[in-house]
Amino acid sequence: MSKFIKLFFSSPVDQPYILTGTHLLISLAITLCIGLFLMGIYRLCHDSLTYNKKFNVTLLMLSMITTVLLALIQNNPLLSLGVLGSLSICRIRTNTKDPRDLGFVFWALAIGISSAVGAFSIMIISSLFIGVIMVVLNHNKKRKHTLLMIVRGEKPQLTNVQNLFNQVAGSSVQSKNVFSETFELVYEVQEKNLEKFDLLAKLNELEGIRGVNVLAPETQVA
Repeated sequence: MSKFIKLFFSSPVDQPYILTGTHLLISLAITLCIGLFLMGIYRLCHDSLTYNKKFNVTLLMLSMITTVLLALIQNNPLLSLGVLGSLSICRIRTNTKDPRDLGFVFWALAIGISSAVGAFSIMIISSLFIGVIMVVLNHNKKRKHTLLMIVRGEKPQLTNVQNLFNQVAGSSVQSKNVFSETFELVYEVQEKNLEKFDLLAKLNELEGIRGVNVLAPETQVA
């Protein structure tokens, strides 16, 4: 029991932690557990429109790969330069749609580094703290279940479309463009009210409606 407590609550020392295959397996196992916790927090902080399953799996891979890289480098400066040189060949051009994704990337890197140097207590405590903060902030997000609806159609149906949205509780117009023969309306609607009123089906029943788009409020259309 004392060895178990010492493993988790001892501070990192100057010598590398991963010296044997057993140490590597322990580090990877703990990285896997905290990485799964990271994946769960990422899922809670995104809804069905913004959640990216592939990116979430990549976060787990990133934390474990970081542990392996640091296990290879350890305290060898020449080996570290070689690894950095090989990594410089990679060119990543993927842009993150959500600014929070960059924070999750650094969180995954911190998990891998902490596990590689044996700082398990720092990794666990900081991950729990960050996870709680993210869940609390996401829970208090006022616009979490708010959607934007863009309706385009022929001008004679403008009044009918407005009357439909007026019947939906919590809906508000964000933009209104009326042309010689067509119109474009942008409304903000609560997701639960949208499903309750079955607004999409009623809009499709109207003749002259050319298109209905439903977007998350943070969505950027290129």
